[in-house]
Amino acid sequence: MTHQTIRISLMLWERALKSLNAALLTALLCVALYAFVTNLSEARGAIGKLFVKFTQIESIEGFNVKAAFRVDQIAQATPIYQALPADMKDMLPDDIRSLRANWVERLLYVGDQGKLCEFESPTQKMVEDHNADRHLSADGLITMKDSREVKAQVLEDMHQAKAKNRGWPNGAPRSCYVTELTERGRNVKTALAQFLRAGFAAATAPAERRDSKMKVAEMAQ
Repeated sequence: MTHQTIRISLMLWERALKSLNAALLTALLCVALYAFVTNLSEARGAIGKLFVKFTQIESIEGFNVKAAFRVDQIAQATPIYQALPADMKDMLPDDIRSLRANWVERLLYVGDQGKLCEFESPTQKMVEDHNADRHLSADGLITMKDSREVKAQVLEDMHQAKAKNRGWPNGAPRSCYVTELTERGRNVKTALAQFLRAGFAAATAPAERRDSKMKVAEMAQ
């Protein structure tokens, strides 16, 4: 290929990578906004899964053009990162990188998850949610505190359901608890929210005019 052809190919490839970046981010934002508007657990779960898929793509390389998607850069691009003291600033990228799909959902909705308990016969989803809370607690992002009050409420719900011959397939609660974000957890949640907000603003902004190099490349086609 001629030098001009190679130059044009590089420009077109770079443009394609930028389009892929925008498409991934737009998809993430759409699912996030849908979840916040509808408050559906399925959609909320999709936020975590899509976020993790997005952050797992570290880079795409071709024709010496590299597009990077690193969690470190997501953290460092948020306003909260710039405002944190040095010790907390070092933790934020690692805390975001440690998240798994269902952990993202649990972290984003701490305080809005209903009555949290371990049951005698839990569903698979209940087991996964409880394990996610335990991991987040072990990582220092949330606290889990036993709650006799919540357990009493759930026991009353169970007794009322049985009195009205309604199904109660999970059995009695073994223990119940409440969760709360730690300072590190609030930092992570804020960073994710700022990342989504900034991405939404970029995705909905009017398209910029193509630069002169791209115009030359298109004319050469």
